[in-house]
Amino acid sequence: MTKTFGPEYEITVNGKTILLDQRKFELLKKIDMYGSITTASKKTKIPYRTALNYIKNIEESVGSGVVYSARGGRGGGGGSNLSALGKQILKEYSKISKVVSKVKDSNELNGLISKIDYERELMHITFNNQDLIVPLREEFEENEEVILLLSPEDIIVMLEPHETSVRNIIPCKITGMNMHDLGVRLNVELDNGHKLNVDITQFSRKKLDLNLEKKIYIGIKAVSISVVKL
Repeated sequence: MTKTFGPEYEITVNGKTILLDQRKFELLKKIDMYGSITTASKKTKIPYRTALNYIKNIEESVGSGVVYSARGGRGGGGGSNLSALGKQILKEYSKISKVVSKVKDSNELNGLISKIDYERELMHITFNNQDLIVPLREEFEENEEVILLLSPEDIIVMLEPHETSVRNIIPCKITGMNMHDLGVRLNVELDNGHKLNVDITQFSRKKLDLNLEKKIYIGIKAVSISVVKL
């Protein structure tokens, strides 16, 4: 059995599905970057023969060449490059890993479907006496327990509630503030005691004059909330 490093993601390319982990992805990425399997194996600390075996297994899975190597003459000029298919594998893996990373960083709320409005095709979900509205999904029923996933970057910060396309507007206060990636992560506490992470830009923080203990409102678009069965 082939040893994997971290989670394997299913990548569909060329009509075929393959499994790729972070180590194999980094190998292909370095080959694309340096134009050399030898250099890529050194940079990723993957033994050269193991790197060749990885490439062979990937190519057998997709049924086509992923890495093309050319011999150099006396004047050099040899090297290895990714085929168009190899570049597509990198693209698909990057897309999936980004989505997974976003989900891992999401706020997680345990809720209960308190009401389903079939006419408007909406669900009301309650957590700690706070009501959220999300689009109706056919697989859910009233009084069903669910988990809500909400990305910090999908939450809007405002100083006063106002008419927007956002269906859920909730009062809260800022309890924490720190740098996160290229922006600022706010820790906010709702009136029901529940805490959420909210990501904003430095520009927004300054424009809204945000500071600890400041009372604000957060807006949550109904379509940005993922609902998962318990």
